[in-house]
Amino acid sequence: MAVLTGSDRLEIREWTEADAEDALAIFGAIEVARWLAPALGQVPNKATMRLVLRAWIEEGKRLVTPAGRWAVVDRASGEVVGGLVLSLLPPYEEDFEIGWHLKPSAWGHGYATEASRALMRWAFENGSIDEIFAVARPQNLRACATARRLGMEWVGETDKYYGLTMQVYRIRGAELDA
Repeated sequence: MAVLTGSDRLEIREWTEADAEDALAIFGAIEVARWLAPALGQVPNKATMRLVLRAWIEEGKRLVTPAGRWAVVDRASGEVVGGLVLSLLPPYEEDFEIGWHLKPSAWGHGYATEASRALMRWAFENGSIDEIFAVARPQNLRACATARRLGMEWVGETDKYYGLTMQVYRIRGAELDA
């Protein structure tokens, strides 16, 4: 498995189909899936999760750096605790969005902030991008708090992404470690 980047505690690597059970603990959990729709609904079972992972792996072969989807692994236990995504926001022309998804049992340990910071650092160093956005529904207080912990600036509310009212956060490369 190709490791993309990481931190002292976490490794960010490519997904594999063998991760289906671990990924289901994330994307099959209603506590996570409720915030993903309409892009992805709750994944109902391991077979469907395997198909989703297969599609992500194939899609990843066609994406241009820094876009992609990755598993977040706890180095100490080897456990997949979450996933990360960097993708273009609609209308899919230039604005990159970061997304973090953790299984509920991994909440509250700082994994989302730590993994996202490592991925953003990698993206600014390896992609030709100047800023990264995060979007979250106003009711998703955990996601909004994580964006702020990452040093992302709240830039407003919009309904232009995904047909939903979203809070928009932004960080520029020079602000990442400031």
